[in-house]
Amino acid sequence: MTQPAGAMLQFAYVVPDIQKTLKYWIEVLGVGPFYLFESMELVGHKYRGTPTAPNLALALANTGEAQIEIIMQNNDEPSVYKEFSDAGGFGLHHVGYTPADFDAEIEKYLGLGCELALEGSLNGGTRVVYFDTREHLGHLTEFWQETDELMDLFHLVENAAQDWDGRVPIRLL
Repeated sequence: MTQPAGAMLQFAYVVPDIQKTLKYWIEVLGVGPFYLFESMELVGHKYRGTPTAPNLALALANTGEAQIEIIMQNNDEPSVYKEFSDAGGFGLHHVGYTPADFDAEIEKYLGLGCELALEGSLNGGTRVVYFDTREHLGHLTEFWQETDELMDLFHLVENAAQDWDGRVPIRLL
């Protein structure tokens, strides 16, 4: 079933050891397959208004209609992920979704007084932002602009989970 625009789609975890975490999700929780980017550099991003280029290991899988994202930062660039880890955090970091109107959603969050914590574009030009909603939710909120490239990736992950037989639990991207 396709998620309507604006529905919470993704639950993302920042972890200190992505391989250990993937092993748990796969072997204990039975979630998979995970699509893994071992090294994804976020170029042209701004962390709380300052340019930054964090490098991430990032894995995606679906469990039902919910997407699970596992993130481990590979470098020491300032970012929302490093901020979380440095504060002793690991676990649920943010929820994510695709709003019907990306720019209007940004204005809504700014109007609520939420700080824009990270902003940038992914490789295909997909705009992405994180707002600091910890005061309200205990975690950040991410949303991204709906593009064909991003939706193709999300559908690949979702479809693979529906028919997954347990083989090839980690698939490199």
